[in-house]
Amino acid sequence: MKRIPFSIRWLKSIWAIVGAIGAGVLIGLYQPQFAERLVPYGNLYLSFLKMCVIPIMVTAIVSSVGRLFMSSGTSQVLRRMVTVFLAGLLLVGTLGLGAGSLGQPGEGFSASQRTVLGQEVLDREPAAESSEAASSGHGLLQFVFDLIPSNIFIALGQGDNLQILFFSVVVGIAVGLLSVHAGDQFLVMTDLLFRAFQRIISWGMYMLPLGMFCMMAGQIAGAGGDLLLAMVQYIVCIYSVCLLLLLLGVWIVSARMKLSFLRTLLGLKEPLCIAFGTQNSIATMPYVLETLRDRFRLNAHAVNLVVPLGIVLCRYSMVLTYTTGIVFIAQLYGVTLGLQGLLIALVGAILTAVAGAGSPGIVAISMIALIAEPLHLPYATGVILLMAVNPIIDPGVTTASIMLNCAATVMIAEPEDKGSLAGAQSLPYRDGTLQME
Repeated sequence: MKRIPFSIRWLKSIWAIVGAIGAGVLIGLYQPQFAERLVPYGNLYLSFLKMCVIPIMVTAIVSSVGRLFMSSGTSQVLRRMVTVFLAGLLLVGTLGLGAGSLGQPGEGFSASQRTVLGQEVLDREPAAESSEAASSGHGLLQFVFDLIPSNIFIALGQGDNLQILFFSVVVGIAVGLLSVHAGDQFLVMTDLLFRAFQRIISWGMYMLPLGMFCMMAGQIAGAGGDLLLAMVQYIVCIYSVCLLLLLLGVWIVSARMKLSFLRTLLGLKEPLCIAFGTQNSIATMPYVLETLRDRFRLNAHAVNLVVPLGIVLCRYSMVLTYTTGIVFIAQLYGVTLGLQGLLIALVGAILTAVAGAGSPGIVAISMIALIAEPLHLPYATGVILLMAVNPIIDPGVTTASIMLNCAATVMIAEPEDKGSLAGAQSLPYRDGTLQME
């Protein structure tokens, strides 16, 4: 096979990705009008990634669940998944509440900062009202009703990840309970489709720096410098927790895989940088799958099952946003949350994050009302400010969420030589670039 020239392979290197993110930040800050014109191109690249993600998610889950039910030890894997996912959600929620209580992001605003925040509330009020109306029907009961698609083709067309996930799990269980010969034939087809869409993602990697540049420039330009200065305390609070979670996640992977901290961080650099640049956990999924299977040599089918489930259901990013946000709102209105209030906020944040799986970002943020109402907190102004600052904090919380999903997968999945399920072929990394089949 003809070797790709280094000048082209360099586009898949970590330095090209980091450089594109940095250039996008600078353009967004100093050339906001030009940056806003780049938004459609960034959205176009994100749409390309999403086009490939849904088939990858379906084939990965169907294949992994099918093989899981064909093998022994199914209940042990499921128990481990529930335990690790729940522990991760509780950890993130506790850290979010602690950081909000210690950092006090809702206090100490100057007169000029309050003016900026007030103007931001007026500008975004119509959008907030529409998002609150869209989220008013969400809740745990509605979550159950939304889980089952009445028409899977409509769910696929609309990109409803939660319904697609449910459908894939059910099909995987059904295939796993078939006779071994019949089930294997179907799983061979799903593996083939999985690898085909991985190849498409590999082609798209050459355009990744350009896509990152356009998306990051648009995000920074849309946030605005005045709002950033006014909400700097809240932003620092969020990013402090994100950094802590990032370091904790790398340490867990390092300890589990018996690798040095630096080597582990370098091994995870591609999915983490892509998460920071795209601010989209779903779009990052193929890169997480590839990294954990091929660089860390984890059992392929376990990884293909745990990663999609974790990214769609365990929304660590929203748990962190809800817990810090509810403390911010309480401090903004001078309300003291006691121990009971903090426990309500913690449990409510986890349940709301899971119930809002698949909701658009702006709707998901407005669902903080489900936590604020039992605490008798006025939430309208706080929701608007959280929506306004979301483009600034989204890269950090998405990166932390992806890192925690990597750590959870490493804790659940066994290394390839120890797994009970059949593994996939390993692909090497060369020249500092991510080699996707």
